[in-house]
Amino acid sequence: MIPIRSAPGALSLALVVTGCDYVDTRYTYVTLDNDYPASAATPLTVYRAYWQAVAFTTPVSPGTSSGPQSTVPCSANTAWVVLAPGWDATSTVNPTTFVVLQSRQEFGVNYGDTVDIPVSDATFAGNCASGSFLSQDQADFITQFVFPSVFCGLRYDAATCTTSPSGDAGECADAGPE
Repeated sequence: MIPIRSAPGALSLALVVTGCDYVDTRYTYVTLDNDYPASAATPLTVYRAYWQAVAFTTPVSPGTSSGPQSTVPCSANTAWVVLAPGWDATSTVNPTTFVVLQSRQEFGVNYGDTVDIPVSDATFAGNCASGSFLSQDQADFITQFVFPSVFCGLRYDAATCTTSPSGDAGECADAGPE
């Protein structure tokens, strides 16, 4: 007989011997909460977001949350968001005005838990309308490496939170996490 020296080992052997498949029902998730008010004069829709290895490609209207996205546990990572001011998430036309944000703190999640990432001026930096600014280097990283397809052919000015045509739309990168 083979000695089993641990409870997990005994459980694994028992499952194999009895023909049972062990299925771990604990999952790890991330959700995005758009904490901007729907009643604002210019509602701020989350157009795209990215955290850790999860790209949020379905817009999140003000005052609502995304569905849970499967992820893997991690200690802490920055989150990035592209807001579409005044854009209706149900529109069939893509937005033309954007504001890029970076989380003020990193978010982590343990195995089997869910991390909720609240998007607001309190938790994210970069909304010029609230007096919060990113450096141009931070904005360039977000627009060129995190969300390259959103900003294809556009130049983002971090000091004014405005986009303008860059003139190089033919050289848009297909790479990026989005």
